[in-house]
Amino acid sequence: VELLQRLGQEMNFIVHGLASISLDDETVSSTRIRQAIETGQLDAAGQMLGREYALTGEVIQGDQRGRELGYPTANLEVDGLCLPPNGVYAAHAQVGETTHRAAVNIGLRPTIADAEPSLHVEAHLLDFEGDLYGQPLALTFVGKLRDETKFDSLDSLKTQIEKDLVSARYLFTQL
Repeated sequence: VELLQRLGQEMNFIVHGLASISLDDETVSSTRIRQAIETGQLDAAGQMLGREYALTGEVIQGDQRGRELGYPTANLEVDGLCLPPNGVYAAHAQVGETTHRAAVNIGLRPTIADAEPSLHVEAHLLDFEGDLYGQPLALTFVGKLRDETKFDSLDSLKTQIEKDLVSARYLFTQL
């Protein structure tokens, strides 16, 4: 803080030091918050942040796999962001002033045979039709539905997606 205050005097900005904050007898830090997110402890991350953890990214063009399966997704640009563990989640998806319920997949999509597997964050907004390309979309996670799984076939994947949507809808009724 002292270095920043000195630089502030030289460069004409003000620095306000804050006392450290503890939770469960441990100091709250950005490292601790990132660890909570990366290990799936999203409630703990939210407590340390003072708000629910939300992941925000721009909706980008995907490869249309979700649409081909009958479940279109909004694919998010998330390079460099701290993400929860791979899996399927229920989440609130905010676009502008509107919030939708969503089922979200974070992972490598092991059932889809990509030549070079890469991490994807894809949100299927429940009961939504429309174009979201280029818009920021914020995901606030409600709960994890399951871990990432490789299925024997696309039909098995479609069956599981339908089960995931039923689970997500049920979870939203419990809020």
